[in-house]
Amino acid sequence: MARSMDKRRYHSPLRQEQALATRNRILDAALELFGRQGYGATSIAAIAREAGVVAETIYATFGSKRGIIDGLVERAAPPQVVSGLDAAWEARSGDPAAQLALVAEFSTAFWNRNDALAAVFRRGTGDAEIADEWSERQSLRRALFGRLLADWPSSAFRPGVDRERAADILWGLATDEVFHLFVRERGWTPAAFETWLLDALRHEILAEPA
Repeated sequence: MARSMDKRRYHSPLRQEQALATRNRILDAALELFGRQGYGATSIAAIAREAGVVAETIYATFGSKRGIIDGLVERAAPPQVVSGLDAAWEARSGDPAAQLALVAEFSTAFWNRNDALAAVFRRGTGDAEIADEWSERQSLRRALFGRLLADWPSSAFRPGVDRERAADILWGLATDEVFHLFVRERGWTPAAFETWLLDALRHEILAEPA
């Protein structure tokens, strides 16, 4: 019995690795098909073929096609992403210019990694299954920026810009669509986009742009 338990414990990490690899293969296949033919037109059967698994594996792993969307979002933005941003923001407390530089760096890197997923949401907002998810994500982004700016003194903002307007500016400029237009459509490098974004944020928000 002890030998059997040891054997199960020994193989458990391998099974976990295999399950994670299968999960990621399904997510990659789904993201590719959603981007190529749209969320609504993509079936579980098509995702299974693309991923090299049976449909039952997808249902057992994600439950539904909407569950795959949830899995893609979870992979793109796990809780540690936001907690890491919070910690880095706090480390720059008292230096609004440096905090805006953090937003520009973080947003550029995040959308560079997840532009394909964001494109799926933008194209699929007419589909009720994912439109609500995209709307919720946008609301959460806006709330995040409002929370980050909560400790800024009013003197940090340029004339005519209050905390709410500053959060709107962050939300509107540091977004997936602006990144996509500049980098994917117009061919800017991510570094050039980050530089432009930082300059724009400082000019539009700070009382004394650095």
